[in-house]
Amino acid sequence: MYKHTDMNMTIFWRSLMKKINLILGFLVLLGHPLQSYANKFQSISSIQKATRQYVNDNLPHTTDYKLKLGQIDSRLKLPLCSTPLIISPARNTLKAGRNSIGVRCNSKKKWAIYTSAIISMYKDVIVLSQPIQRGEMYSASILHSEKREVSNLHSGFFIDPKNIINKQATRNLSIGAVISQANITEPKLIKRGDKVTINLSSRLLNISMAGIALMDGKKNQNIRIKNIKSKQVVQATVVRQGLVVVF
Repeated sequence: MYKHTDMNMTIFWRSLMKKINLILGFLVLLGHPLQSYANKFQSISSIQKATRQYVNDNLPHTTDYKLKLGQIDSRLKLPLCSTPLIISPARNTLKAGRNSIGVRCNSKKKWAIYTSAIISMYKDVIVLSQPIQRGEMYSASILHSEKREVSNLHSGFFIDPKNIINKQATRNLSIGAVISQANITEPKLIKRGDKVTINLSSRLLNISMAGIALMDGKKNQNIRIKNIKSKQVVQATVVRQGLVVVF
């Protein structure tokens, strides 16, 4: 009895294995046409890879950046390109922020699409290590360098503190503020009512006389000066604090 049962089980398992093998064989055969079908179209991953490589190759090697590529519809069926994909930014250059990127195929079956690439660039920029009030002077002691994402710094930034030191603040700024050109101005070296030396300079003579400033003045600015002795008003250029020159 047991022997008969064992034979039945053996026959059952052999039959089951044959069916499984037939199913697997059918799936393999079915997969070949699907794979062949897939190979006729450009994969989304290949487009993104080419775009990523273009960005990497066309930014300075020292650039610290992060890249986020736009989504491409997976239902898109583009013919497989037999030549390398051509990548080109819409504005012919890459910038921090959102970039429109063209991807073209110039093989026999031509096609073109646009995708996007968001580039977040990071640079060491000059920021404040303590607050500053409007009218105060920038000094090295209140400045330091800090890495920031610059695509949102639309007002600009500085990377060299030398461009800021000894300049005057145009507004109140808090700790950590990124300093831009709009935040600095040349200091007023002369204020209205200040006594100044007027230097009259020419090829033939050099004369100095006392004067009074009738207006505030920054370096290289032309301001009105009243000669104390003659009462004559002249236009003079600010050289430094307390000194103007008439050419």
